[in-house]
Amino acid sequence: MMRLLFSILLLSNFAPLFAGKTVIRMGTLAPKGSAWHKILMQMSQDVRKQTDGQVMIRLYPGGVVGDESEMIRKMRIGQLQAAAISNGGLGEIEPAAYAVSVPMMFNDYEEWDYVRQRVNDELGEALLKKKFVVLAWSDVGWLYFFSKNKMETPDQMKKSKMASSASESVMGDIFKWAGFNPVPITTVDLISGMQTGLVNSCFLPIMIAEGTQLYRYAPNMINLPWAPLQGAVVLSRKAWDKIPEQHHPTIRRIADEAGKKLREAARAQEVSSLEAMKKRGLNVTGISGDVVESWRRVTESAWPRIRSNLVPADMFDRVRKLRDEFRASKASP
Repeated sequence: MMRLLFSILLLSNFAPLFAGKTVIRMGTLAPKGSAWHKILMQMSQDVRKQTDGQVMIRLYPGGVVGDESEMIRKMRIGQLQAAAISNGGLGEIEPAAYAVSVPMMFNDYEEWDYVRQRVNDELGEALLKKKFVVLAWSDVGWLYFFSKNKMETPDQMKKSKMASSASESVMGDIFKWAGFNPVPITTVDLISGMQTGLVNSCFLPIMIAEGTQLYRYAPNMINLPWAPLQGAVVLSRKAWDKIPEQHHPTIRRIADEAGKKLREAARAQEVSSLEAMKKRGLNVTGISGDVVESWRRVTESAWPRIRSNLVPADMFDRVRKLRDEFRASKASP
């Protein structure tokens, strides 16, 4: 109840205070004080300064206005106007966005960047048709597996009770298709679920695992970058159209600069967060090439259903072709 009241207070109408100004309420799961939060705060300050105070961004970090599904719902009804979200949220708006986060499609950032540089404009157009404006693309980091007990193989993970978002069901479906046992649970209840045994494993970006202190309850990580998560700063089309048009280029430029900083910060914090967690007791399990291949076989067994039930087939095929194109170029003398 207190969380609900706090959310209502945060999103209440501040019109008397900001008459004649455009106020953009933006939500994010980025923990308060994190690199992401600081960059978004700087973006907010730059927008206010460079529009002479005519456009103001009020930032709500740490999921205080809900998870990504809730943020999208609030954007659709006008309680929020913007959000910094991951591919999970983007995919809820436009399923084609999942194409750049297909599990085990990519080996590293280099080939992932090559592909998304060639498809993001198209994804942006698709999101615009759904009445969402992409102001900037960024990174969230790779998904890794965390567990209470040490695990290594997909067979071990299949026997675990794996936490999966109760509101964003797509990743849960992918795990089901691959033979795993996802347990729907809210982000708020994840740590208590670990404590009570409702769940004993999960998948998270490294930055989020540290920021939420989840690793203290699931102190084992498999050193397997399973799927990369793209991020984006998005604004509802309705809110974008209410911003005076003369400010559009300024806001796009500032957001684009923030997106680049977010990408750099996410990759740097992925490294620093992992080192920090290891110093505090996180056990990182390295796996052999044979075990990696077993993960690949299990994961790729879900690809046909991802292609037919989730990601539009033409986009899935295009992403895979671009990835293979990049790999071939690297293999050439």
